[in-house]
Amino acid sequence: MAEAGNVAWDMGSYEWLLQGKDFDSIHPSLQRQAILNMNYGLYEVIPGIYQVRGYDLANISFIKGDTGWIVFDPLTAKETAAAALKFINEQLGERPVVAVVYSHSHADHFGGVRGVVDEADVRSGKVKVIAPVGFMDHAVAENIYAGNAMNRRMFFQYGVLLPRSPFGHVDQAIGKNTAAGNLGLIPPNVIIKDDIQEMTVDGVRMVFQNTPGTEAPAEMNTWFPDKKAFWAAENITGTIHNIYTLRGALVPWCPGA
Repeated sequence: MAEAGNVAWDMGSYEWLLQGKDFDSIHPSLQRQAILNMNYGLYEVIPGIYQVRGYDLANISFIKGDTGWIVFDPLTAKETAAAALKFINEQLGERPVVAVVYSHSHADHFGGVRGVVDEADVRSGKVKVIAPVGFMDHAVAENIYAGNAMNRRMFFQYGVLLPRSPFGHVDQAIGKNTAAGNLGLIPPNVIIKDDIQEMTVDGVRMVFQNTPGTEAPAEMNTWFPDKKAFWAAENITGTIHNIYTLRGALVPWCPGA
């Protein structure tokens, strides 16, 4: 539930997709993707790196540090991010969040930050919030200056207000839907300015690569050299994603072109 009293997230409303039926009203590729996106819950990617999937449009990732969690992309809404943190703590043992990484300037990758950290801890430097260069400029321009117009267009682009049915809302390809909760923003206190920049946080070595003008105007990838793991958010995705976005955001460069 959202703080305002409405339902913020409900995967159960899509259970009809799991009946084993082919629906003539749904494009076969969309139905296949919609069924794949019903695989939600807690996943171990490799030892020490976990994801909670299907709690919002994006996935939230948790990297186990020496003392706490480093959270990558805390979803769209405070409520869904808090639920994901609560869930992983229940399953793997409670740990504090010591850092948050914003991969890029789209709201579904930062809007739930207040569900995982307290702004006072960020302001004091107790918790690091790490973002690519230009993040605040583009996050504010896209989600505040143009926010009302883009939100209205988003309702039409994704059909998020339609009933969940074979004749209504089916899926949004990269995830089921956008959470209807409390979207917020805590400004980063660490900015990745160099093309390649290495940093160790809570014992986890990370190499950040700035990739401006790719899927978002401010974006970065992350390499974990000690874990042999690579994080690219939506620079690598299993869908035809945002070549030209109808919601009014900047046209991304297609990394595979």
